[in-house]
Amino acid sequence: MEFIDREEELKALEEGYASKKASFIIIYGRRRLGKTELIKQFLKGRNGVYFLATDEDITKQLKSLSSLIGIRLGIEDLARFGTVDWESLFMRIANIELKERLVIAIDEFPHLARADKAIPSIFQKGWELYLKDRNVMLVLSGSSIGMMQKEVLNQASPLYQRNTAIIKLKPLRVDYTIRMASSLKFIDALKVYFIFGGVPAYYVYTEECKNFDEVLETIFKQTSIFVDEIGVILSEEAKNTGVYLDMIDFIANGVNRPSEIASKLAIPASEVIRYLNVLLRVGIVEKSLPVTKKVERRSKGGVYEIKDNYALFWSRYIKRNVEKLSLEGSKSVASAVQKEFDSFASIMFERFAKDFLAFMSINKKLGITFTKIGRWWGLDPEKKSAGNQEEIDVVALNEDTKDILFGECKWGNSKVGKEVYYDLKRKSGLVQWHNDDRREHFALFAKSGFTENMKEIAKNEGVMLFDLEAMEKALKEA
Repeated sequence: MEFIDREEELKALEEGYASKKASFIIIYGRRRLGKTELIKQFLKGRNGVYFLATDEDITKQLKSLSSLIGIRLGIEDLARFGTVDWESLFMRIANIELKERLVIAIDEFPHLARADKAIPSIFQKGWELYLKDRNVMLVLSGSSIGMMQKEVLNQASPLYQRNTAIIKLKPLRVDYTIRMASSLKFIDALKVYFIFGGVPAYYVYTEECKNFDEVLETIFKQTSIFVDEIGVILSEEAKNTGVYLDMIDFIANGVNRPSEIASKLAIPASEVIRYLNVLLRVGIVEKSLPVTKKVERRSKGGVYEIKDNYALFWSRYIKRNVEKLSLEGSKSVASAVQKEFDSFASIMFERFAKDFLAFMSINKKLGITFTKIGRWWGLDPEKKSAGNQEEIDVVALNEDTKDILFGECKWGNSKVGKEVYYDLKRKSGLVQWHNDDRREHFALFAKSGFTENMKEIAKNEGVMLFDLEAMEKALKEA
């Protein structure tokens, strides 16, 4: 599969390489986002060494890295025997006249720090005394966000602020992920996005699948990476993964306030907050408020929701089917999930619509841009106290221009008519945000398209209509 996106990250690495001074770049982000591929892509054709750290004995790892550097620089004794300690390695590099910049990329650096607690201090000394004034580019990468923050980015770390750039890798944008599934029909690629979100490794793992059915079967194979994936991600950050997995399951099923979660787990609410902060850090959950309100860590009224697409899919379908997999096999379980997938897709279609609008805004395809995109919920004062909660699937706004867009998403088999639009207009009146001077826009997203009557209304009133064909065209024209 071709290397897709990461233009900004590659640009940051290119700038570090082109600098007249030594460069020290940190790359971090959760597993499967493509840190290794990014580094290898950057190293192509360059005078560089890629080293993958492990939990192996630190002396063996030092010898392996030393040998790689010796081979790259043509230093026979270093290539054959390595060095006796880290300082000797840094000193050898410093004493060589490097006409071409040497790139030393150490992937999964936290493994070195676990193997030897002195590693951050050793690398601080190596950088300060031997490397920072040489023609060298040092890249340290890691999947354990907690460890990277503690050992590299935290103020208490010896390596704090020694770096010249920090790259936090995030999931791919929606148009790039749809491209990664381009061998599938658009509706199948869309369903795959509902499950995988912007995690590139998942698409690579399923790239030989010819349709959505095959993707599901691959996911449910007991030998696949997917069955234990969420637990593996969390094992990078914490020891007691069982509590985190239970917490994800609760939040996915609507138990989304700390007090409610604490009651379910029978632990203090303060402890729940500690667990939630880890899930926030990894990007599995997020704290949500109506989009018109300012999100703060201590904001009252907010709820915790599953942010990671695959974590939500795991909770709904993997966790509850683990036993069935050994009894019935992946094909049978995948077939059962396929039959009820539309209920999951209807939820994820709303997420996709937000991501789609973000893409359209970035590429200036709508004539308006947005500074914030989310959803809205609130009370309808004209309704009785029971059942007076209203929701709008997508609300996008621009704090500077006072533009606001209201959107409704329908993943059904019927064409969307005027009733949906007029109900959306009614609900938009409940949203309190610059009511006196805002410019309102409306958009409808529908899997099955729109009635002729709705199309006519849209033409007259400037309503944006997005069916599958329109969304596919916009994404592929990027």
